[in-house]
Amino acid sequence: MAMPAAGVRRVVVESVAFLFKNSIFPPAYLIGRLFLPRTVADASAMERIFANADLGWSMVCPPELTDKAYTGHYRVREGHLPRLGLKISRADVADLMIKLTENGTSIRKVIGIAN
Repeated sequence: MAMPAAGVRRVVVESVAFLFKNSIFPPAYLIGRLFLPRTVADASAMERIFANADLGWSMVCPPELTDKAYTGHYRVREGHLPRLGLKISRADVADLMIKLTENGTSIRKVIGIAN
């Protein structure tokens, strides 16, 4: 991967909630596999690339994105989509991504976010 060679040490990337296999409601993985198989395949490939990279990465995995205003009120859960996590505004996802970048937390972790 070219990022470490370029001096990049920290990456926060957005993935998809469809990769959470243990999410019961909503059944994110099942919905993704059935209705968006290419999206699931592409996101899985991206996650494998980062998992094998020598980087301090974090992946933020939201459910359905909305254009609603920033609220600053959202739930996060490491390795899982928050229970009953159905939607989240793009602005709130961006807020979490900036916070993870600034404070250096959740290195090499997958983070679910929802309203």
